[in-house]
Amino acid sequence: MRKNFRIIMMCILTVSALSFTACGGKGNKAETTAESTVESQTATTEESSETVTESTTESAGETSSVAAADIKGSLNGDVYTNDEFNIKFDAKAGGMVMAGAEEFNVMREMSSDDTLEMYAYDDSYTKIAMFGVLKDNTDIKSYIDDNIATIKKDNEGIGENNIKVESTTVKFLGEDAPCLNAQLTSGGVTQYHTQVFIKSGDHVAVIAVNGLDEQSIKDCLAMFTKAK
Repeated sequence: MRKNFRIIMMCILTVSALSFTACGGKGNKAETTAESTVESQTATTEESSETVTESTTESAGETSSVAAADIKGSLNGDVYTNDEFNIKFDAKAGGMVMAGAEEFNVMREMSSDDTLEMYAYDDSYTKIAMFGVLKDNTDIKSYIDDNIATIKKDNEGIGENNIKVESTTVKFLGEDAPCLNAQLTSGGVTQYHTQVFIKSGDHVAVIAVNGLDEQSIKDCLAMFTKAK
């Protein structure tokens, strides 16, 4: 059952784009009057430097790739595991299914900067669970405040009295975690939406779940367990 009002599902994973600027200096050319032996030594030194640089770059790249993979997590059938944030989600165990590759890619494109890493739902599409990795060192309080404002603005058509949204905390895997709770009512139907934020060092992730009552939200969050 799809609701006839908008509840921020993918936009909660909006993050600022990370831009990398590579700056390189230009090397000075050797003087044409330089001794051939000096030129030879310079060339040898440059070649050696390039070899070391390439080796270091490759090593750093491999390390970076491994770190990135850990942050993104992995999917094995209907089980999503993220060792960096120490969580595991078994969709099938909770009567849900993981989105197929095509559907997941469509949903991921709806999240800014490809922040969505997991997307699962039940047969009726009334219970949804998502996991996304945000920008490092994201200010969670400001992020929640911005989301509250966005949810109110994007759903103002259903009337202020039909929108309840708050910033709070929730016990998640034994720890108090920042949380956003929202209830939106339209046509006599109330949809519940919760965002839970977790950290691992500088890394920040958000778990978002949708349901038709508070119990379904609790059940969905309970499907997230510790990976180890």
